[in-house]
Amino acid sequence: MKTWLLRPMPHNILRINEFTSFNIIAIGWPEIDSLKNKTKSEIHEALSHHPLNYDPQELGIATSTVNSFVNEMREGDLVVVPNKNDIYFAKITTDYFYDATKKGAGYPHQRTVEWLKGPIRRDKIFDELKKSLRAPRTIADLSAHTDTLLNFISNNMSDSSASIGEDDVYVTFEYPIRL
Repeated sequence: MKTWLLRPMPHNILRINEFTSFNIIAIGWPEIDSLKNKTKSEIHEALSHHPLNYDPQELGIATSTVNSFVNEMREGDLVVVPNKNDIYFAKITTDYFYDATKKGAGYPHQRTVEWLKGPIRRDKIFDELKKSLRAPRTIADLSAHTDTLLNFISNNMSDSSASIGEDDVYVTFEYPIRL
């Protein structure tokens, strides 16, 4: 089992609401069709014709990112999804798939997930993970934190105060409440 960082910004658009609503994670690159059963070199070749005309360093980073999502992530792996001051935790439940209906929206390359916990405020997570979340990449391998993360998630399953985020909406009731 590995642990991955995945930023919820396919095609440079924040997609955390879609991710949590549809139980998915996704990456952009809508200009590229399905990458099912493609090798890293085939992904590299597909990206070399990308409209952004990547320089060699950018092409290497893009290839690594897409290959990680398509070929290295596995069913059962954990995913850490940061969103501003909140962090979400999920477990991958399917292999990579291509959803052509999301091509126009910018996130056709997907995997289904089970959301385990979140949102948890960034200041409630352990320091080593906080430091790792500084990685500027779209996808990063955080497997060094897998055991600690599993303990953290299981110990915080009943901690409702950890899941209160800045963007939460509250409703005030005056008692007695009458229906």
